[in-house]
Amino acid sequence: MVKTTIDIDDERWKRFSIKVIEEYGGRKKNDVIEALVQAFVDDPKLREVLDDWIGKQEKSSRKPAK
Repeated sequence: MVKTTIDIDDERWKRFSIKVIEEYGGRKKNDVIEALVQAFVDDPKLREVLDDWIGKQEKSSRKPAK
């Protein structure tokens, strides 16, 4: 078992937490995150979706200076 720390935007974490509570109950965030990590390892289509999302994030962070 590994314990880790990650940096996530506060608003994104809040929305994630609310969605997990609505769907699975209040003590399931760890289970959901573990399932997401496993899905990432197992599913090449999920990795494609994430690659696209990361690309969009990188593009939006490289806005030209005015």
